[in-house]
Amino acid sequence: MKRILTFIFLVSLTFSAFATGQETDLLIIENDTIYLKTFPLEKLELEKRPFGNTRATAPSTACWRGYRAIWRIIDNKLYLEKIVRCNSDRVNGEQNIMELFNDNEIDFEESNGMILANWVTQDLYKMNFSIANYYKDKIYLYDGWNEKKKNKDKNLRFKIENGEIKLNRLKE
Repeated sequence: MKRILTFIFLVSLTFSAFATGQETDLLIIENDTIYLKTFPLEKLELEKRPFGNTRATAPSTACWRGYRAIWRIIDNKLYLEKIVRCNSDRVNGEQNIMELFNDNEIDFEESNGMILANWVTQDLYKMNFSIANYYKDKIYLYDGWNEKKKNKDKNLRFKIENGEIKLNRLKE
């Protein structure tokens, strides 16, 4: 039994070591950009996907979803601002989000060309200890794509309920 468990552990460790990090969604709050490791649009389980991509037709292993969503906080509400192609995609472009929601027969509230993300309820946080960072929803504050520039020394929390910001502790 011990050998079987050891074998399973080693196999799972081997496969996870080669996993490709996914291109993140962006959350814009005033002048700050937050790179999200969670993907709120995926909660809708869209039948008709952005740019028609599926996992089989995704532009790269770094973007299985086939798109990047740009989110914006305005007046303590979360909005889907736009959906763009992945950085790894050979084609540039932007998805018409109103058309996407209509094609998927999803009711939405539009404001200035953005969609109120009232389906999103998430408690995102980053703690100083690594176990919580690894297994929970993640928030990363970057100055750029370089991991070394990541802000590591803050306890951050951001809570969203039905698209409304209930707690914003991002600036400590």
